[in-house]
Amino acid sequence: MTSVVKSFILAIGLFCFALPTYAQVSFGLKGGVNVAEFSIKDQGTTIPQSSVNGFTLGAVVEIGITDNIFIQPEAIFLQKGSELNTSIIGLKTNVNYLDIPFLLKIKLINTDLLNINLLGGPSFGLALNGEETTVGGQTVAINFGGENGLKRFDLGVNAGGGIGINLGSIGVFGDVRYLFGVSNISEDANREIKNKGLNLSVGLMVKIFG
Repeated sequence: MTSVVKSFILAIGLFCFALPTYAQVSFGLKGGVNVAEFSIKDQGTTIPQSSVNGFTLGAVVEIGITDNIFIQPEAIFLQKGSELNTSIIGLKTNVNYLDIPFLLKIKLINTDLLNINLLGGPSFGLALNGEETTVGGQTVAINFGGENGLKRFDLGVNAGGGIGINLGSIGVFGDVRYLFGVSNISEDANREIKNKGLNLSVGLMVKIFG
């Protein structure tokens, strides 16, 4: 699965290299919080979960296609997971991901000072590490790729919107997006686990050229 993510990053790089010199390109850094939760079905039965709070930190490239349509590839560190609390068991799961969203951004309002936008697109995730913690405080590393463990590769879809304030060649921005998990990350054939979460972030954007 690692090769899939590497190939996707290479494709983004080639796409950026092939852009005409007049294209508007900006680079940014952002950080925020991710309110994450698993969607779990065990033998067809839904298992209720509670959300966990993680953080996100990463880089953004905004590439103008027209005055109002942009492509926005990102590379972000993103914490996902979930919490299960019943009268029998309590278990908190945290997984650290490298996520590569590739988003289409449409600026509904785009002036010299302000832009308001909608954005959405696929997200390709690679689990770096993770752990499970019981109510008693015992922590064990997640078994990736093994029986009853989790898969490292995660495919999702992002949808949301944001706002940006331009201060010359530098701007500040914020966005809210929801991640819908598409792929089943469980190695157990009788269990389906999908990531989902609400992501809120703010950042700084610098216009490189255009």
